[in-house]
Amino acid sequence: MNRIPLSKPLITDEMIDAASNALRNERLVLGESVYKFEEQFAKYIGTDCAVAVSSGTAALVLALMGLNVRGKEIITTPLSFIATANSIVYSEGIPVFADVDEGTYCIDPAQVIGRISEKTCGILPVHLYGYPCPMDDIKDIARRKGLVIVEDAAQAHGAIYKGRRIGSFGEAGCFSFYPTKNLTVAGDGGMVTTNDSVLASKLRKLRDCGRASRYLHDVFGFTARLNTVNAAIGLVQLKHIEEWNERRRSIAKRYVSKLGNIEEIKLPPMGSADIRPVFHLFVIRCQKRNELAQYLEANGIECGIHYPIPIHLQPIYRSTYNYQEGSFSMSERISREVLSLPMYPALTSHEVDYICEKIADFYGGTVR
Repeated sequence: MNRIPLSKPLITDEMIDAASNALRNERLVLGESVYKFEEQFAKYIGTDCAVAVSSGTAALVLALMGLNVRGKEIITTPLSFIATANSIVYSEGIPVFADVDEGTYCIDPAQVIGRISEKTCGILPVHLYGYPCPMDDIKDIARRKGLVIVEDAAQAHGAIYKGRRIGSFGEAGCFSFYPTKNLTVAGDGGMVTTNDSVLASKLRKLRDCGRASRYLHDVFGFTARLNTVNAAIGLVQLKHIEEWNERRRSIAKRYVSKLGNIEEIKLPPMGSADIRPVFHLFVIRCQKRNELAQYLEANGIECGIHYPIPIHLQPIYRSTYNYQEGSFSMSERISREVLSLPMYPALTSHEVDYICEKIADFYGGTVR
């Protein structure tokens, strides 16, 4: 058995041909493929507009800046990659954390309510691991309190909540196309989806050096455009995302069917008729997490931990905001127990079975 990686991006000849064609025939920056990608991605998510940018972090920062959160509080989860909260800092807002729900690992609406103050202007839910947040509850809170919603959909391309795709619920949805994501542009890249045409216009200006025209700049913008060649690859990937997400769901079901009788493991939420996750990651919670990871690595299976330190306990957040251990106990507990198993469309059933057999071996049991 060859070594099994944690993730493996799919780059086909069709994508290479599309990249080559863009290099030969289009402007390298803001070429035709960028605008086609924006149009097709907005159609896929179900929003009026989409604005391509240079990374998922840029998508979050520009969306928050476009909504003018400066000096105001944004409530988000501590159980995410640090870029989620950093984006609030970069946009001169104030990150405020609310703990997560144990069943979904997403932000708990009941905890959000307790964190609202007179300075709060928005909620930034993260659809962690590709599992949709409870958007009905979050939208209800936002409506009653007059707050904006910026969705962090970096891990949730194509995930569905009650018939609508993630990224279409808030004032803005923010996606990442980093190589490990369900949809990649073979490099860094991101997208903001929105139904607000005014916000979309602000974002297009912010990503392009604050240009009002070629050499006229009326805002402090960024160099945060998506390269044309990356957009050309993204266009091809977009044609396959539904097929790939279905394959991820099939792999997740196989993991669950094989590991369901191992008591030391807690399996991830699998969704329902209303909630269709896309399993960007397949994350188990387990006893002896670090020992299991070492055992699997020794047997040629790459694992990951997403994430070993919740954001509020990162040194820069401790020193800046005076957070202490115990501030968000559920996120801290989950961070100590999570382990990501290999998950990508090209992962074979034979490889999944091998991974499950090795996990069973570690705990002295057998797979189903």
